[in-house]
Amino acid sequence: MPPDEKKERSQSIAEQVFALDDYKRCDTLLCFVSTQIEVDTSAIIERAFADGKKVAAPRCEDKNGHMNFYYIESTDDLETAAFGIFEPKKHCRKAGRFERALCVVPALTFTETGYRLGFGKGYYDRFLSGFSGVSCGVIFDSDITDELPTDRFDCPVMIVACETRTIFTDKYAPVGKGKET
Repeated sequence: MPPDEKKERSQSIAEQVFALDDYKRCDTLLCFVSTQIEVDTSAIIERAFADGKKVAAPRCEDKNGHMNFYYIESTDDLETAAFGIFEPKKHCRKAGRFERALCVVPALTFTETGYRLGFGKGYYDRFLSGFSGVSCGVIFDSDITDELPTDRFDCPVMIVACETRTIFTDKYAPVGKGKET
């Protein structure tokens, strides 16, 4: 995708995220730092800082699919880690208490039911299985798919934000209300 088009389309997705009541109500934003092949999350991260939200980015803890989020004060708190991914530096404090958090989740593709195809290590599925806040996938409209193979370990997101629409899945429960059972 040409850089100007990607920036414009990513900004449209960011605007969908900002319009969410869950974004407005959250006190903590958990957000991946995008790579060149993903929706650009830089505008989401910068806006969260400007809105006075606590911001945390993921750090892969091991090669077995374990990941935690760490608070960052600015993008200066990020360093290049494995596979060229930006992660919080070692001095960053581990995030916790996610009841009023919104987690922005990456994928190669999402279904309208919130299932995702990631990069194959299960980091987000492991994290989301115990996450008590709201999860929101970000994806270009053209990367929505009808169905994906799933198994019992796959954790769908509650919301999928695209350029032209926001999809609330049947797993949706607003920030501060807890997950549906």
